[in-house]
Amino acid sequence: MLRVVRSEEPLRHELSELLMVLGLGVPLTLGLTAFGGYWLARRALTPVGHMADRARTITADRLGERLPVEDAQDELGQLATVFNETLARLERSFAELRRFTADASHELRTPLTAIRSVGEVGLRARRDEQAYREIIGSMLEESDRLAQLVDSLLLLCRADGGPPTLRWERIDLGRLAREVSAQLEVLAEEKRQLLTTEVLGAIEVEADQVVLRHALINLLDNAIKHSPEGATVRVVVRDRAATPVLEVIDTGPGIAPEHREAIFQRFFRVDPARSREAGGAGLGLCIARWAVEVHGGRIELESDEGKGSTFRIVMGSARGSGTPEAAARL
Repeated sequence: MLRVVRSEEPLRHELSELLMVLGLGVPLTLGLTAFGGYWLARRALTPVGHMADRARTITADRLGERLPVEDAQDELGQLATVFNETLARLERSFAELRRFTADASHELRTPLTAIRSVGEVGLRARRDEQAYREIIGSMLEESDRLAQLVDSLLLLCRADGGPPTLRWERIDLGRLAREVSAQLEVLAEEKRQLLTTEVLGAIEVEADQVVLRHALINLLDNAIKHSPEGATVRVVVRDRAATPVLEVIDTGPGIAPEHREAIFQRFFRVDPARSREAGGAGLGLCIARWAVEVHGGRIELESDEGKGSTFRIVMGSARGSGTPEAAARL
């Protein structure tokens, strides 16, 4: 019998060293990994902390501040850019709201001050019946102006509240134009103006008659106010490339190119003194554009300074007298 023996001591020593290395290396590696991960995460999320700190300081009175953007190309930079754009829109909305509130307060205060002043003047001394009638008439005139302004403000609040619920019906655009012209003809007669209505064909549209009437009344009232005495104001209803078109053409002073978009803003006046004397509050064109746009249409403006302006309502569909199919809802 032959026996060969080899000592296991070197193997046991190597295993002991391996266990020692693993026992010390694994916790050390986990610790280094955790520290490295924490450091990397802290470094990566530092911009988020800065944005959060800055966001906490932004209030309604400090909407001009923006979140810091360290790198606009990475994901956090893109997120901060989107938030800054949102803050910019909020800042513009708050500015418009403050301006609207201030303008509305000013416009409401004007007729109220006039009513108070006329009443105080009437109470200073005894007057005859005719004088008191004139005073009361002036107060009623200012009250009517105040009521019209309140109605306009309520209509704009309705517009800001979201898409309105329209009562769709088929209406004759030419008939609507004639009715509105007859309603405002007395205003044209006061300035010895000639108000004409031309209807070129039977044109029907689907619309909310009350809302669309608001648009036409405001455009025609604006044309009468800004046209000189003895001028001609025309209302033309026609079909342009199968699209209903209603034009209000005046011979007023025209509108400068830099004002042609601003005139549709609330309380904007090209000539504030003249507009206020005429009783306007700067809301008519804004309401007109809203009333047309909720029907899916648009208002076009053509104007030559010193020669007059053409406000054109372009609807979205039409049906002439010979068209058999119904017009699509705007």
